[in-house]
Amino acid sequence: MSSPFSLSATSLPSIHGEKGHRDIDPNSQVTRMSREQQAVARARKAFETGRSKCLEHRIRQLKNLQQLFIDKQKVISDAVKKDLNKSEVGTQLYETLGLEGEISVAIKKLKEWAAPRPVEKNLMTISDSVYIKPEPLGVVLIIGAWNYPWAVTIQPLIGAIAAGNAAVVKPSEVCVHTAKVMEDLLPLYIDKELYPVVTGGVSETQELLRQRFDHIFYTGNSMVGKLIMEAAAKNLTPVTLELGGKSPCYIDKDCDIGIACRRVAWGKYTNCGQTCIAPDYVLCEPGIQDRVIEEVKKSIKEFYTDNPKTCPDYGRIINQRHFKRIMSMLEDSTIAAGGDSDESGCYIAPTVLRDVKPEAKVMQEEIFGPLLPIMPVNGLDEAIKFINKGEKPLALYVFSSDNKVINRMTDETSSGGLLANDCLVHFSVNTLPFGGVGNSGMGCYHGKFGFDQLSHLRSCLIKQLKMEGVNSMRYPPHTAKKLGWARFFILNNVDAGWIGRMALAAVLVVVAAVVLQHYLG
Repeated sequence: MSSPFSLSATSLPSIHGEKGHRDIDPNSQVTRMSREQQAVARARKAFETGRSKCLEHRIRQLKNLQQLFIDKQKVISDAVKKDLNKSEVGTQLYETLGLEGEISVAIKKLKEWAAPRPVEKNLMTISDSVYIKPEPLGVVLIIGAWNYPWAVTIQPLIGAIAAGNAAVVKPSEVCVHTAKVMEDLLPLYIDKELYPVVTGGVSETQELLRQRFDHIFYTGNSMVGKLIMEAAAKNLTPVTLELGGKSPCYIDKDCDIGIACRRVAWGKYTNCGQTCIAPDYVLCEPGIQDRVIEEVKKSIKEFYTDNPKTCPDYGRIINQRHFKRIMSMLEDSTIAAGGDSDESGCYIAPTVLRDVKPEAKVMQEEIFGPLLPIMPVNGLDEAIKFINKGEKPLALYVFSSDNKVINRMTDETSSGGLLANDCLVHFSVNTLPFGGVGNSGMGCYHGKFGFDQLSHLRSCLIKQLKMEGVNSMRYPPHTAKKLGWARFFILNNVDAGWIGRMALAAVLVVVAAVVLQHYLG
């Protein structure tokens, strides 16, 4: 995924004596806090009041956030249109509709998610309360990305609110109009002290990263992800990194190639290819390459007409810097379809590249644009070998009518997510965790996974000051007989779901306590 900002290895200096962090008036000697410091301090103070822990408060905030998308859809869509040339329908379909669904699930399930979670007991703990209690972490920093500026920024915020945290929201400055709308609208609908919005560019982000947070949630690329992690390490702050990479797509010769290519074309060219889980390149056998190209071309025409430049459903590259980066990838590859461009309008046509070599420029980094390289391989074995040579991707796609092919791809590769016979749609399933592995990220979210990711799952064991005889086996002097009893009690787990067995085990504990007192007392 392309970065919403750029940081150098030396851009996160010590807080001491750093210009922009604290301004000290030499006359008054009064320290003035930066805007970023103030936002974090206010969020911390608001969290410490305890109001975000109340389930009713969380639900009220989530309902207010949901209302924002009902009331201000036109304002949101207009801003996204200016930033990415998305249509109003496209913005709802790919940005806000999923958020509304995510909020609805969180509201419906919150009491269940937040409730103590009983765990299995052994004979030592059968009379005790043993459970996991989800607790808020504190103040979370959410650094959003520009490609889906609402979806990838607000979805973590939903998890943060549901889990009872405060959250500082940093939208990407690359989407200038959307960042401004977010800054203006969020404080009107949700608690502006608990959930402040901080806008700005690199320096503002650097300043935020100098502050202490209880969790940092970043969406972007792996290079910046490493710098985020480095900054977080200074305070041992845990991180969730939603990154990207080159997500491969294998098309088996024994499948409906027409349907496969239609779905690949949709997954690739949606949002002008600026999707972190877009199929980055296609692997297929040489004998079906021409057919794949023709079917992708057919789908491009179906989706975006003969002239995608005038099609309201076809987007634009975010800015000229990314336009130039993407165009430079074409230098050593053969164009089979598309290739048209207009730098002044940041337009690049849906493009297909054929007979692409592993050493080609377009294969060296995540494309994040509307170029679809096709690299011929001699079957499934070679495809799996090529995939495994690279970094672990955020998504992996396989199209086949043969379950054996799908199973091999599942068993013999590793990726954040795997989707057979479609593209992108696993992102919309909130009962699946969404996240990367290795270079494509760490941690996950969506639905309950987002709640858990931004909660501390606290282990709780509540005992009583009774049945001390049972504890004799753990107290010195240690003997072989005590060890035998310890093995019996500790290694025999209890299924707490069956009341009858619980009652039986309780009787056994009482009997064992009497025996232990008699023989070990």
